Amino acid sequence: MVAVTILGAGVTGMTIASQLPISYDITILGEHLPGDPLHKDYTSPWAGACWVGVPDSSPRDQKLQLESYATLWKLAGRFPDSGLRRTKMTEIFEYASPDIIWYSSKIHGFRWLNNIVISPPVFLAWMRSHLEARGVKFRRIRVSSLGELKEYGHDILVNASGANTKHLADVNEENLVPYKLQSILMKKDYDDCFIYRGNGGYYFNIFGRRDGTTYVGGIKNLGVTDRNVYEQDRQTILDRGNAILPSVLPYPEASAYNILYDIATTYEFRPQEKGGVRIEKEVLNGQKVVHAYGQEAGGYCYSFGLAKATVNLVAEFMFELPPKGRL
Repeated sequence: MVAVTILGAGVTGMTIASQLPISYDITILGEHLPGDPLHKDYTSPWAGACWVGVPDSSPRDQKLQLESYATLWKLAGRFPDSGLRRTKMTEIFEYASPDIIWYSSKIHGFRWLNNIVISPPVFLAWMRSHLEARGVKFRRIRVSSLGELKEYGHDILVNASGANTKHLADVNEENLVPYKLQSILMKKDYDDCFIYRGNGGYYFNIFGRRDGTTYVGGIKNLGVTDRNVYEQDRQTILDRGNAILPSVLPYPEASAYNILYDIATTYEFRPQEKGGVRIEKEVLNGQKVVHAYGQEAGGYCYSFGLAKATVNLVAEFMFELPPKGRL
């Protein structure tokens, strides 16, 4: 039986596990696991988690995002308990040309875009339960290098550790760029998905989730690793929402809403000019390793597309011809 160990128990690691052959012996490792209390070092539960075609994506990354969209769309229709929700999306740009909307001819109902909004804690727990039902094991571990995992005796190791990759001594990742995102999660019924991209970094979004919560964001700061919540940023978000969608957010005061918590977390991604998402295989200190990390706009947009590409690399490792013997 083929044994695969996946480092990273977020949406990337779990979607990869879901696409591997069911006959494989799969173990997912992580310092934080689905179902744990919220922690700022475990980013998947904090995500806005609406599928968005990332502007200026390379053709390869566009393909990954579209393949993820296709799978999320099917799951949302088939599994209402998954935390996935089909909804309408409006995205407004104050700048750029139609070319930046590269997905306009590729997905359902572009004029009024049919989209998927995700409730991350629900989806992550749902994924874990389905994976465990098919025999996937979850283990809690903290490592500082991939070399520490040799003892698991796997045939292939998948590195889906996201931002933590930069702390793995034997990976030497220098191309990850941090950005901070502050947003709000409130108890509110909202049936749509809305994004506004203005000039000079002006940005606002609001996503209504199946679980009765609404994600409202967000203040983005490239290159910032500070995870503190700032009242000024919260007020800016509410002011923008009240100005852009007064029918949805009729008041700028926080006291007018049932705010569950503020989100101030950081993500790491590999910009297109530095190669974009890292999906490649290598033999590292005797281990066959497939790397899968560095997505911009979060793991959900890429999730199943990145998983499919990763599984293909795992298969390449498995079907390699043995080296020629010496005569």
